[in-house]
Amino acid sequence: MQRAIRPMDIWMVALTETIGSEEKGQRPAVIMAVHSKTNVSMVVPLTSNQDALRFPYSYKVPCSSDNGLSTDSVALIFQMRSLTISAGRFLLRVGAIERSHFNNIKALIKDYLQIE
Repeated sequence: MQRAIRPMDIWMVALTETIGSEEKGQRPAVIMAVHSKTNVSMVVPLTSNQDALRFPYSYKVPCSSDNGLSTDSVALIFQMRSLTISAGRFLLRVGAIERSHFNNIKALIKDYLQIE
């Protein structure tokens, strides 16, 4: 049975096969887009390490009952990646990010990708 994965969801994902300083392991990630024709989702990984705010293209996401995060987190826009939905990488839905934070992350992605 296919899981319902939607933009704005926060899921625990398994980030494996990483190289260098890429985020790895099981961690929450914000679902930015779901592409059903390719069975791929674009995600932005989160970290609880507040020191990550020193990097450009990072964004603070405060924990809330809506998003299900247990601690304030940092969205690592510069670490976004695509994940195959059917590959078992999506482990557990945690919650949903608030629209204002989602829109701010989208704006940072647009700037990061230099999209006008």
